[in-house]
Amino acid sequence: MTLRIGLFGGSFDPIHYGHLRAAEELAESFRLDKVLFVPAGQHPHKNPADSADFRHRLAMVKLAIADREGFLVSDIEERLPKPSYTVNTIRVLTEREPGQYFFLVGYDSFRYIQTWRGYLELLRLVPIIVFHRPGSRGGFVALGRLLTKIFGSSPFWDEWAGSYTHPDCQTIYYFQGCRLYISSTEIRGRLTTGVSARFLLPEKVRLYLEKHGLYSPWRADDRRS
Repeated sequence: MTLRIGLFGGSFDPIHYGHLRAAEELAESFRLDKVLFVPAGQHPHKNPADSADFRHRLAMVKLAIADREGFLVSDIEERLPKPSYTVNTIRVLTEREPGQYFFLVGYDSFRYIQTWRGYLELLRLVPIIVFHRPGSRGGFVALGRLLTKIFGSSPFWDEWAGSYTHPDCQTIYYFQGCRLYISSTEIRGRLTTGVSARFLLPEKVRLYLEKHGLYSPWRADDRRS
């Protein structure tokens, strides 16, 4: 049997219930056998000094998904050349293990895909599930306009499947769900100012943050320790 595998990339700085709920809904709706969380090694559009060290972000993901069968984490981007490019990561992962892969990405990130390295190759590599995050603008109509801009011609919208098809890419699905509005930026801001982040992220992750002083207001180097 061919496994259906969702690839969920992101900084996860820190991982929270918004990420986890999105992964849960997508796994259920698209019958994914696995969801592989892929923490970013070095984001090409962010200053490395502004992110917690990779080992901390990886450890927090492991803690967050430990009790969910079928949710896994990969440290692949720590071992690939820096900065980390999604197209390279997906190419390596799909070559290593057979399966039907899907790239999971929020529309708030996907709308900037034309700034990504090798984005046209990425669109041809695997089907993509674009999910709508609370607070982000756009919808399937905006997604269609973006794809038309990319390809120079309109993709076909299959309302029953909730997907766009075009000769120059794999199927692109649009998922209107994942309505739990939590952001890593909000959590970091709370912790930096000494405000509670309890119930926004798994308790194991919160305790890890507390133990290592990540984002704490009293340590200037807490994000890199």
